[in-house]
Amino acid sequence: MGDPLIPARDAVETLLAGRFEGVTDLVALPGGEWSRAFAFRAAGRDLVIRIGSTVEDYEKDRVAASWRRDGLPVPAIVEIGEAGGAPYAISERIHGTFIEGLDRPGWRSVLPDLFDALAAMREIELPGTGYGRWIPNGSAPHASWREWLLAIADEPLDPRIRGWREALASRPGARERFDECFAALTDAAPTGPERRRLIHADLTARNVFVLDGRISGVLDWANSLVGDPVYDIAWLLFWAPWHPGIDPGDIRHLARARFGDDDLDARVRCYGLHVGLDAQLYTAFKGRSEELDRAAERTLQVAVSGL
Repeated sequence: MGDPLIPARDAVETLLAGRFEGVTDLVALPGGEWSRAFAFRAAGRDLVIRIGSTVEDYEKDRVAASWRRDGLPVPAIVEIGEAGGAPYAISERIHGTFIEGLDRPGWRSVLPDLFDALAAMREIELPGTGYGRWIPNGSAPHASWREWLLAIADEPLDPRIRGWREALASRPGARERFDECFAALTDAAPTGPERRRLIHADLTARNVFVLDGRISGVLDWANSLVGDPVYDIAWLLFWAPWHPGIDPGDIRHLARARFGDDDLDARVRCYGLHVGLDAQLYTAFKGRSEELDRAAERTLQVAVSGL
């Protein structure tokens, strides 16, 4: 059952007709976890409307759009509003295919572009203070990066999944696996130095588009963090088994060549544990038992062998 606050297609048509003249080519797009998206054309532009999610998520996208530059193609936000009680955002449409769908040659050809985007993100300094998931003014809630990492056992990244702990406990053995992985994270979590840089933190969830062998867009900054940018490298390495096109050796080689991060293996292991713990609590909340088991198995593997 869909979210009752998200309007059906005919209501979206009515909403757009009140905002633009001559709306054409309205078509539903693959949906995200929290919103529904439609592509359309108006005023000579290809646009997308997303309905659902939260206003704060869309405001983060508006902030991210201000960072658009060579190497970091972020779509412009045209309008943010509310329809029928559900927030919406209208943005420039990005064309292309999802990066996670590429085969091995496709990934290898586009990795330099992807690392250009990661390099551009490292140059962005958010205002405000704190670590973890930032809000549109640039501030984040935790006093240190370590504090944010270890908060994974106390609160979800997204307040919409409160109740994950009870859901996890209802699955035999799931809570014990989570606790084992969290113990490994506690041992691995850094005590310093603190790095306060931009992190996308959702790169393989239909958020990076590729067109003609180049990155054409980096979308959806709702899960974006401020902290150690190696987290995005760990993200790619953790999810590599789900995306056969990814060669972990290529990722590690480029990370070392482009960024020269010290203690890379230890840092990606630590953040891989965090990515896996978040996947466990999310899939438990969603009741996706097979995905939960696979995420837990992968996280335990990271605890033993690293990434």
